[in-house]
Amino acid sequence: MISGRLYSMIIVICLVLISMVLFGTERTNAQTPKRIGTFDSRAVAIVYYNSKDFKNLMESLKSEMKTAKEKDDKKAMAKIEREGSLRQVMAHEQGFGTGSISSIIETVKDKIAVLAKNENLTAIVSKWELTYNSPDVELIDVTEKIAAFFEPNDRMKEMIKEVLKSEPVKDAYLIED
Repeated sequence: MISGRLYSMIIVICLVLISMVLFGTERTNAQTPKRIGTFDSRAVAIVYYNSKDFKNLMESLKSEMKTAKEKDDKKAMAKIEREGSLRQVMAHEQGFGTGSISSIIETVKDKIAVLAKNENLTAIVSKWELTYNSPDVELIDVTEKIAAFFEPNDRMKEMIKEVLKSEPVKDAYLIED
């Protein structure tokens, strides 16, 4: 027969084992790795600049220029030309360099929030803006998922893959057309 003391020890050991199985495998918040989505802003910018949204914006600018020319409004024409030049410089820095695309991301911020929730991400940031992450942070590339918000065609999807293989151009804003 099992003595009372041995019987008590067996029960305690069983309870410890059961609690280890039930509670020992759960992660605490401190153990759960943070997941941060990253994206290559160049790929997203290139897809955006080839999207319907951007084409509509450019049509609006062209229409304003046409109206300014018809009215011979030199001040308005100069303003529109300057805006066009600045947009081109910005597009070069965004599409070939590491320029911020916050204005582009703003157009799909609701979709970004849904993506973050669906992918269980704490944050989403351009990989060029992430200067440090601790080892307990898991980085998840969501470039193609963000680019998809702008409905890229097959040619643009292939371009995304090529961009991801290349390094950014230093001082891309200096590129001349």
